[in-house]
Amino acid sequence: MDEVIFLEVLEGDDVVASRHRLERFPATVGRGYTNDVILDDPKVSASHLCIERTEEGALVLRDVGSHNGTFRVEPWARLAELVLTNDTRVAVGDTILRFRSRNHPVEDTRISAAPVAPRNHLFERPFAFPAMLAAAVVVALLDEYLTNFQKTNWGALALAVVLPVTAAFIWSGLWSLASKVTRRHFHFGAHGTIGSLGLLGVIAVPMLLNLVAYSLALGAWTRWLFLAGTLGWVGFVLFHHLRYVTRADPRRLGLMLGGVLVCLGALTQADSLLDEEEFSSALPVDRTLLPPAFRVVPARSMDSFFEDTRELQTEVDALAKEKP
Repeated sequence: MDEVIFLEVLEGDDVVASRHRLERFPATVGRGYTNDVILDDPKVSASHLCIERTEEGALVLRDVGSHNGTFRVEPWARLAELVLTNDTRVAVGDTILRFRSRNHPVEDTRISAAPVAPRNHLFERPFAFPAMLAAAVVVALLDEYLTNFQKTNWGALALAVVLPVTAAFIWSGLWSLASKVTRRHFHFGAHGTIGSLGLLGVIAVPMLLNLVAYSLALGAWTRWLFLAGTLGWVGFVLFHHLRYVTRADPRRLGLMLGGVLVCLGALTQADSLLDEEEFSSALPVDRTLLPPAFRVVPARSMDSFFEDTRELQTEVDALAKEKP
């Protein structure tokens, strides 16, 4: 290898988290502050590796008595020392190191759109999380109030506040841990905003879709409207969560997530699509009462309903008269 080499700290398979230029040897690698390259990995020893130049000019990597050892990646094997070549990879703790020469070729430059001034993302603004969480709590209280036709239940109203807040913090915490593992940053505020927005949609989207279905008298189409709305909202929330967890291309990520949600929607409706849905005597009754003034399309009258079922009624009466 050339006298100047580069040590790359990788995230995942090929994503470079940092690069270090090594010009003088021996060069040391470890978690201690006396090293030339410091790794932020608790499983790496304070003094873990040393890279030396031999009399023949080759660069040799040596494990200097680390607690958890050093491993060659391909093929996987524990090592005490290794002659470095271009693109050599070794594992120390949970970190993958790659060594490259200064003559290593790079990919062609990607052509981007016209540059625009940078701006802070909505999810990362200081008060976005508490504002969105407060909106979700207000909508949860409103939903509980509109669907309760008896005496005010203060316990249920209190639960409508506690549950969204608890769910938002647990959901955001799990996504933040995933971001820390994959991107080395928690992004708790952004995940909290996205999670609260998702929670708001879980409560508000059914209310809005029910209003649309009621106003337009969609009837049997209500079921598909709710399915499309639910899957669309879930896809929106998961897409923005994954943007903070993975470095995948947004278009590819959107297509992949869309395909997964379409398959999931088809599986949930498999019985209906195959005409094998079980008969249920229960009628889905919406607990939210809406005023007739919201009707855009006139509702179907009871007389027209019985008129359409007259033939069926005749057949049922005929069957009832038959002798067993």
